[in-house]
Amino acid sequence: MVHGIRDIWKLNIIHRDMKLANILLHFPDHPELGAMTKNEKRTWMGGVDLRSANFEAKISDFGLSTILESTTQQLSICGTPLYSSPQLLKKRGYTSKVDTWAIGVMLYELLMGVTPFHAYEMKDLINKINEGKYMLKLDEPITIECALFLSQCLQTNENDRLNMD
Repeated sequence: MVHGIRDIWKLNIIHRDMKLANILLHFPDHPELGAMTKNEKRTWMGGVDLRSANFEAKISDFGLSTILESTTQQLSICGTPLYSSPQLLKKRGYTSKVDTWAIGVMLYELLMGVTPFHAYEMKDLINKINEGKYMLKLDEPITIECALFLSQCLQTNENDRLNMD
């Protein structure tokens, strides 16, 4: 995902709606997947060890993406709020690093099974995202590199956020 985001950034494209639902997994060694029902695919995936499987992750749904024409361009709010950075939600100018934030949210979700910021009301969700506070409660320890990458992606100040290069 990181390499894919870096590649679209080189084309001055910001995805603006990165989320797990927009990541597709392709298994080139298993063409039979194309004929399976959704439930059959779900069952099949339950038996796959992604650490050893031959697969490709593909970024999809560029419907909300935009081409950044200048570094001072003011862009509009869009995307899925649970994955949106503080800058997207404040309706202020932002950079491609809104995608970095979303990668951090996706990583957190993969590790924890939920997104890092939850609320029943939109204003509460926005407040939690703006605060940028989250907790890691893992059954299994993660590497320091993983924790560092996550924390660098989920910096509320865009200038402090990790650049995918």
